[in-house]
Amino acid sequence: MKKFKTLPLLLLFLSLFNYTLAQSLTGIVKDIETGEPLAGANIQVINTLRGTVSNSDGNYSLPITPNKTITIRASFVGYNSIDSTINTAKEKNTTLNFSLKSQPINQEEITITATKIATAKSNVPLTTSVINEKTIASSAEINLMPLIGSCVPGVFVTERGISGFGVSTGAAGKVSVRGVGSGEQSQLLIMIDGQPQVMGIFGHGFPDMYQTSNYEKVEIIRGPASVLYGSNAMGGVVNLITKKQKNDGFSGKVSAQGGSFDTYRGTITTGYKKRGFSVFAAFNHDQTAGHRDNSSFNGNNGHIGIGWEISSKLVANLTANYSSFRAVDPGPTTTQTQDIYANEGAWASIKRGNTMLTVSNNFGAVDGHLKVFFNQGDHTIYDGWVSTDRNYGFSLFEGISLFKNNLTGIGVDWNEYGGIGSPVSVMKMVDGVRKMIPSEYNNKWIDVSEQAAYAFMQQTLFDALTLNGGLRYSNHSLYGGTLIPQLGATLTVGDNNQLKALASKGHRSPNVKELYFFPPANPNLEPEKLWNYEIGYTLFALNNKIKASATVFYIKGENLILATPNPAGFPPMLNQNTGNFSHYGAEFEASAQISPLLSTNAYYSYLHTDVPRIASPKHQWYASANYHKGKFDITASLQGIVELYTLTDNAATPQNEEEKQNYTLLNTKVNYRFIPQVTFFISGDNLLNAEYSTNYGYTMPGVTIMAGFSIQFN
Repeated sequence: MKKFKTLPLLLLFLSLFNYTLAQSLTGIVKDIETGEPLAGANIQVINTLRGTVSNSDGNYSLPITPNKTITIRASFVGYNSIDSTINTAKEKNTTLNFSLKSQPINQEEITITATKIATAKSNVPLTTSVINEKTIASSAEINLMPLIGSCVPGVFVTERGISGFGVSTGAAGKVSVRGVGSGEQSQLLIMIDGQPQVMGIFGHGFPDMYQTSNYEKVEIIRGPASVLYGSNAMGGVVNLITKKQKNDGFSGKVSAQGGSFDTYRGTITTGYKKRGFSVFAAFNHDQTAGHRDNSSFNGNNGHIGIGWEISSKLVANLTANYSSFRAVDPGPTTTQTQDIYANEGAWASIKRGNTMLTVSNNFGAVDGHLKVFFNQGDHTIYDGWVSTDRNYGFSLFEGISLFKNNLTGIGVDWNEYGGIGSPVSVMKMVDGVRKMIPSEYNNKWIDVSEQAAYAFMQQTLFDALTLNGGLRYSNHSLYGGTLIPQLGATLTVGDNNQLKALASKGHRSPNVKELYFFPPANPNLEPEKLWNYEIGYTLFALNNKIKASATVFYIKGENLILATPNPAGFPPMLNQNTGNFSHYGAEFEASAQISPLLSTNAYYSYLHTDVPRIASPKHQWYASANYHKGKFDITASLQGIVELYTLTDNAATPQNEEEKQNYTLLNTKVNYRFIPQVTFFISGDNLLNAEYSTNYGYTMPGVTIMAGFSIQFN
């Protein structure tokens, strides 16, 4: 027994003896331009859990193992990281100083989505926003959609609770860009690494599938991108760019949080890279009892990405996502049939997966890729609906530099989407009586397809003027061929300031649901069309630490599809091309790196629509600040929404005030780095306890508190 009592003392003695033999690495971390010390910088031994934080004078001290070659990384918010490799065998103590360079506010000025290859954003006439990795990490959200809806001017996303968007009646997750997409989600294209996320029957993306842990950044095109991406990009594009293992060796992260309304979330990510082979994987779990009775949500998501650098000029990537969730619909607060929603009676069980293989080539003057993808889902809903849908296809693109300052892109793509579902019913007159009878499309697989070829050219003249033009020819299995043009220009003014102008056409073909499934389906629908005209100016100041931009736009469309009263009288409601529509507005953005410790972002957008449209607020404003001091990192944001319609019959009047929402949200998150690898956090949403809804009849939660931790392995 005495042996076991003395064993812990022996182990403690040995560990202390080993610690006294360890060498010490000391030094100071400074700003390379000002020479000022940086308090709270991370100093870490790569591929270990060993690390420390610089003190108020920028000094640090870190025990290191003798007789080893190690790599030390110094990092600080708002600065470029530096890696330094040292050999600890020669001296007992080693001094290593770091001088970090601040990152300008416009460090993300590279876009992939706007031209399909990495291109300077300053040369692209399309209005593009980027949500970077820092912004994603500083948010307490586990799903990207609320972040997209709050951080980007002119973009709005509907929600119905603390977690889960759901499907079918009462579903949220509708995305509106400049008032386009508010009624039908398929007017805006959501992609993963350029892969369309289109459900085969319903024709739009799947909002419960996009977890923050899987993506390093999001690029949003505000306005039509149909030249490059076809039908569903009529209103804009949201491209989710997946995380990849960038550094050799192993990394991992475990995060967990819990809080209001019995909400619990957990994430595990891991990655490995060696000799050109890499893998990144993530698993997410999200569950909540919900802030209303019968509003629970339970979902799991898995993601894996495998990369292989075949050669210096050829890279292959395989990515796969799978989501499974059960969402309960609490029903609108205005319902007269509450029994349907009692005892979690209104539920949906969804399983969806997608896979994509990308082979990229870069031969200097030629840069492109081949993508092959497959997307499938199985839906089961409490009312008896059961369906399977698929979307699959390929895209081939090559960017070629024909001469100096030139980029010419050519591509072809093919998409097929459809599905089978039951029961599908229609209203018919039988012996003079209206009856719901089985439709001819019940339990019948329905497919539509689209093939396209496109080309664009971008040419810079006199190192100041960039011209951009493109043309797409699209051939639809139901509607035949159509031409989609785009023309734009960017002028550099003064010191990197930019003036942009763009005219682009948007195009969307009706989806399978609108054509064939559910009343008020109409197989005689025509494609929607619009023209978008915009002018923008971007200003950089104080060594690019301040950035401000303004954009004005005008949208003129036709054939917008809405369910409206049937002129023939029967059936009473019918999907119809309702005619012309027009929107105009303005968007303003500003961001500033006020100091190494403090950065801010703000925007305001104004939207005028010809008639009130759901999920398209007239005024939106947003302001956020991030403050970093020592071991603390604090983020706070205010979002204001004015004249948001959640229900409209397109004839709303000032007397219908209950249809409009006006509210202000205050959200905050505080991170505390216990050590560089371990962070604790607490977040609060809707701290002003605003009463509001973005989905008609679905009140949003009041004050919501979450707390958790993350552990990083490198």
